[in-house]
This record gives sequence, C-alpha cells and structure tokens, in this order.
Amino acid sequence: MDAIYAAHIVTSDAVGLGGAEIIVMTSEDDGSSGNPPIASYALPDGDSPAGVLAANGWRSTGNGESEVEPGYTIVEVEPVEWERIVKHVTFAKAQADTEAARQELAWRAALQGAMLAGGSATRLAAAAGISRERVYQIRDGRR
Repeated sequence: MDAIYAAHIVTSDAVGLGGAEIIVMTSEDDGSSGNPPIASYALPDGDSPAGVLAANGWRSTGNGESEVEPGYTIVEVEPVEWERIVKHVTFAKAQADTEAARQELAWRAALQGAMLAGGSATRLAAAAGISRERVYQIRDGRR
C-alpha cells in the first residue's frame, strides 16, 4: 500500500503553535514510534499553503481536509516532484548534521573545561549521562 501524506498547515492565525509553517508527514501509523515529519516549509504571510506545497513538489489530493483549530488545518497531499522533495530533505539533513556536530564539539569543550577547572568526574558524568571513564576520555581528548 502506498503511503498517505498529510500536510499540517499552521498559519499566523494559530495561537500558541509557533510560527507559520507546513509540516508534511505520513498519516498512517505503521507501528513505529509515531510518524516523524518528512519535510517542513516556512509559510510566509501572504503566501498560500497550496502555493508553498506546489513550489516544493506536493499537491493537495482534495481528500481528507480537516480543521483542528483556528489556524491549524490538516490536508491530504501527494508527492508530484520527488526530486524536489528529496533535495529539500537532503538539505535539511545536512543542516541538522552540521548542527549536531557543532553541539558535539560544544559538549566536549564544556566537559573538558569543567574537568580542567577541577570539576568532579562523578558529578559531571551524572550531569552528562555518561560514565566517569568517558569523562576522562573526553578530558584527555581520546575518542
């Protein structure tokens, strides 16, 4: 069976849901840990959700539209330009990978600094959720 996709459209009229955006995810539950978002697109004021979806390789199927609350609608969509969709999610993945690497370096630097300042390996290990041995490895720049 082919996947069914749903676009969760949050406009600037929504209260307490963050910024205006469209999040596309599968709408079927395959028993895994939920349905992770496939793609997220900004929804600038004045742009139509259908236009943003079309510009990014999706179109509404005309089935299954429902308003969850004012400013938040779910619309069934289908992919029409897989290459465009894959290019978008590849770029988003590269950004996330870069941010994860930056966070890893910051985490290591903080642990090294704390140890060099005389911090307790036991307390730092507990705070970081790692073993004391791992704290010493990070302090010494090993692995």
